[in-house]
Amino acid sequence: MCGRVNSLCKQFVKLNLENIKFLSTIPKIKKKSGQPLISCKRKLLDHYNSTYYNKLDEVPLASKGWNHSKAKGDYFTVLPILENVAENSCSFRKLGLHVDLVNALKKEDIENATEFQSRAIPTIQSGMQLFYRYFFSSVFNLDGLLEPTISPKLNQACNHVLLAAETGCGKTISYLLPIIQDLAENKSKNLNSPKALVIVPNRELAYQVGDIAQILSDSVGVKVKIIVGGRTKKIMMNPDFESIDLLVATPGALGKLSTVGVYKLNEVQYTVLDEADTLIDDSFIERMNGLIKRVSQSQIILVSATLPRQLPEILSFLEPTMKHVVSPKIHKPLLNITQKFLRLTKSAKPSNLLQIAKNNKDPMLIFANKNQTCNWIALFLRESGVPCSNINGDMNYAIRIEQWNQFIRGDVKILAATDVGSRGLNTVQVKHVLNYDFPLYEADYLHRIGRVGRLGSPLSCKATNFISGSEEVRLVQQIELAIRTNQALTNVDGNISNIVQKKIARKMRETA
Repeated sequence: MCGRVNSLCKQFVKLNLENIKFLSTIPKIKKKSGQPLISCKRKLLDHYNSTYYNKLDEVPLASKGWNHSKAKGDYFTVLPILENVAENSCSFRKLGLHVDLVNALKKEDIENATEFQSRAIPTIQSGMQLFYRYFFSSVFNLDGLLEPTISPKLNQACNHVLLAAETGCGKTISYLLPIIQDLAENKSKNLNSPKALVIVPNRELAYQVGDIAQILSDSVGVKVKIIVGGRTKKIMMNPDFESIDLLVATPGALGKLSTVGVYKLNEVQYTVLDEADTLIDDSFIERMNGLIKRVSQSQIILVSATLPRQLPEILSFLEPTMKHVVSPKIHKPLLNITQKFLRLTKSAKPSNLLQIAKNNKDPMLIFANKNQTCNWIALFLRESGVPCSNINGDMNYAIRIEQWNQFIRGDVKILAATDVGSRGLNTVQVKHVLNYDFPLYEADYLHRIGRVGRLGSPLSCKATNFISGSEEVRLVQQIELAIRTNQALTNVDGNISNIVQKKIARKMRETA
C-alpha cells in the first residue's frame, strides 16, 4: 500500500514539474478583458482578441508541438468575431448608380454597398471619366475629323484599377455595376464588337459572372454574351453575329475566337481580369500577355483575393496610372467564421469524415488535394449511406457541371472537390467547409475557407481542418501565428504552379 502511495506521489510531483517547465516557456503577455478568439484543448493557451505581445516575445502556439506523435487528438478553434457591417455600408444610390440597377439589386436582396464596394465603384468611375476625356481629345484631329486610330498615349491617360480584397466581399458587383451603367449609355453599334470584356480562368466562373451580369444588364438593356472552351470549332464553322456590349470569356476560347475574327476587340473600353492571381500564373501568363496587348487601349481592372509577389513586375507597364483599392483584411485568415483545427493520424481521417458527414444537415464542401482522393471521398460516403457529389479537374466538363448543379440546387448536401471548386465560385448557401486534405499553400487556404462566410451567406458558418502531415503542421502554425498577432499571412503567392515546378526540380537535383 505504501509503495503504491509513493508511486502516485512521484507521478504527481513529476506532472507538476512538467507543468512548471511548460509554464516557464510561455512568455508573459499583457491581457485585457476581451472576446475569446482562440479556444484550445489546453485552456492555458486560449487567446483573446485584446491580447497582445511584445515584439521580442515568443508567441505561444497551440500547434507548436503538433509534429510530435503525442499531439494526436489535440485541437484548437478560432471563434468568429462578428462586425456591424451596417456601420460601414452606404446606399448604392449615393454612389451615383442608376435607379434601375439599384432596383435590380434589391430584387436580389442587396440593399447597401459594403465598405469595399463604396471605395471600388467610384474609383472605377473616375478612371472611366479620364478615358472619355482623353479619348475625345485624341481621336479628333485639329479639323474636327475622326482619326482612324486611337492614340497610343490613351493607355497612359486612363486610370487602371486593382481591386484586392478577401473572398466573399462583393468584388464582382464592384466592377460590374459601374461598367454596366456606362454601357447602358454607350452601347456597341457593331456586331460581335463588345465594349467591355471580363476574362475569368474557368468555365464555372464564366457562367457565374455571366449570370450576375445578365441579371443586372436586363434592367438597363445591356447585351451580355458568355463564351467558354469546348465548342470553339463549331462556333468558328458557323458563328453567330449579334449585338454584344459585355463579353464574359475564358482565355482559351477568347484567344481562338478573336484571332479568327469571330469577335473583334478593337472597341473594348473596359477589360476585367477576374481572379487575376490565377490569370497571371505561369499556366496562363503567355496567353494573357497576347490578349492584354490586343486590348491595350482599354481601362484594365484587376480583381483578386490575393496579391502575388510577382504582380508588380508583371504589371509594371500599367503601374504609373493604376489606382489600388485594397482591403485592410487581405491575406488575413477570415474571422467571421468558426475555424477548427484537428490534429489527426491519417488512419483516423476517414472515421472522422464519416462522423461529420452523417451529422451534417447543411450544405457542405469537402476539399481534397488530389483528384483520386476527391473521387474516393464521394465513393466512400455514398457507400456509407451519405449522398455526395464531386467535382475535379479530371472530370468531363458536362459531368462536372451537372454534379455542381446538383449541389447548388440542393439535390445533395455534400460536394467533394479539389481546388477547382475553391476559386471565385459563389457558394453563399454553403455553411461548412471541411479540408479533408489540408492545403499546402496559404493562398489555397484563404480561397477554400472563403467559400463560406460570404456576402449574403447564412450566419454560423464554419471550417473544419484535418491536420496529419508535417507540411500541414507548418502551415497551420503560420496561420495560428497570424491570428494571434493580428497580422496578414506573409507567404501568399498565386503562382503556385511555378512554386511546385521549382520544388520538383530542387528534389531532382538533390537525388541526382
